[in-house]
Amino acid sequence: MKKIYTILLALNFTMWGFAQEDCSYKINVDTEEENFKLTSEQLMEYELSRTQSVFIYFSLMREGDLASLVMQISLNALEMPPIMCFDKRSRITFLLEDGSYVSLPYLDEVNCGRQTDHEDQLDNSTSEAAFFINREGITKLKKSELKSMRITSMNTNFDIEFKHVLSNAAIEVPIYPREYFIKNLGCIE
Repeated sequence: MKKIYTILLALNFTMWGFAQEDCSYKINVDTEEENFKLTSEQLMEYELSRTQSVFIYFSLMREGDLASLVMQISLNALEMPPIMCFDKRSRITFLLEDGSYVSLPYLDEVNCGRQTDHEDQLDNSTSEAAFFINREGITKLKKSELKSMRITSMNTNFDIEFKHVLSNAAIEVPIYPREYFIKNLGCIE
C-alpha cells in the first residue's frame, strides 16, 4: 500500500510539474492597488528573402480585468515598406484548428507605425497594436491550436498561416506558434 501511495504521489508531482507554465515577463506588478502584467515578446512568424523580410511578435498584457494581445509587425524592404495603421474598425481574427473563429478588436485610438530609412540596409516599417481578448475568446484560445490569422488594419488585410514549428540555426529553442495561447494565456490570469 505504501508503494502505491508513493507512486501516486510521484505521478501527481510529475503531472503538476508539466502543467506549470514558464512565464517570462517584461513587466509584472501585482499589488493590492495595481495588477499589470506584460509577457515578453515571442516570434510568431517570419519570412526572409534578399529583398524583404517580415517579423511578427506576440505578447500578452493584463491591466486589471482587461486582457489583450499585443502584436508587433516589422517590415523590411529595399524600398520603404508601407506603414500599417489601426483604428476602431481594425481587428485580428484567428481561425482555430477546431474550425471556430476568435476575433479580437483593436483597443486604442488611431495608431500608425513608424518608418526608418536606412541608406545601406533594408528600410523598415514597424507597427505595434493591442487587441482586446474577452472571456469567451480566452476560453476558445486555451482549448484549440491556431491555424491562421487575418490582420485587418485601416489600409489592408494581411493573412498569416501559422507554421507548426519555427526552428533554424538562429533560433536556439524551437518555437511552436500554433500553441501560443494554450501555453501562455495562464501567464496573465
